[in-house]
Amino acid sequence: MLESSLESVSLAEKLLLQFSEEIGFSEKERDEISLAVREAVANAVLHGNRGDASKKVIVQAEIRNAGLVISVRDEGEGFDPGTLPDPLRAENLLQRSGRGVFLVKCCMDELTMRRRGARGMEVIMVKYPSKIVSREDSKMSMQAASRQVDQVTVLDLSGRITLGEGSSILRESLRDLVGRGQNKILLNLADVSYIDSSGIGELVSGYTTITGQGGQLKLLNLTKKVHDLLQITKLITVFEFFDDEVKAIQSFT
Repeated sequence: MLESSLESVSLAEKLLLQFSEEIGFSEKERDEISLAVREAVANAVLHGNRGDASKKVIVQAEIRNAGLVISVRDEGEGFDPGTLPDPLRAENLLQRSGRGVFLVKCCMDELTMRRRGARGMEVIMVKYPSKIVSREDSKMSMQAASRQVDQVTVLDLSGRITLGEGSSILRESLRDLVGRGQNKILLNLADVSYIDSSGIGELVSGYTTITGQGGQLKLLNLTKKVHDLLQITKLITVFEFFDDEVKAIQSFT
């Protein structure tokens, strides 16, 4: 049983990562479980319990029928899953939020969402393991450092762009650059190991803000994890991205 706080999101992720590693999930599967748990618990805290400290988030995990079954339940009023907008529709691509449930569906093998009467909404996720097991990437806190190349500001990011500190650092870094009149920005994501829907939301928010002011925001050195995430959310069609810094710098007008 967890508190309705952002700290609970990271705690749940940590515990489920440890559990999924112990029972033999591969690195890729652990990444998917991690993302799904973050999104489900974040939704329970922010949208289910609406941050009400008197309400709890109940997370349970067990092995059943050769799969990992994870239940996340809030104590709020719930919602109708059928009313969720499709984040892949053209009119929703640049929305800052609304991708959480979609990402859970993409990461897990089974997803059930049901109302538990007056006891809140319950999300049940199932993941079946493969036979390939590898070492998990080390987890780093988010860091950002900027440098100037000609008329372009390169923002080197490393670590995890996730709900809380990670997404806040990205948001504040972009705000600071724009506030100083630097509106040609290249985000170097080579050392970004992980990104969740909150991080994606900050990328989208930064893009719409900067382009709306006549500037340009482009991406450099997408890792496979980040590329795949942008691909399934169709944001790969929105952002201009490069794997060569010189060519990226030259592309700015």
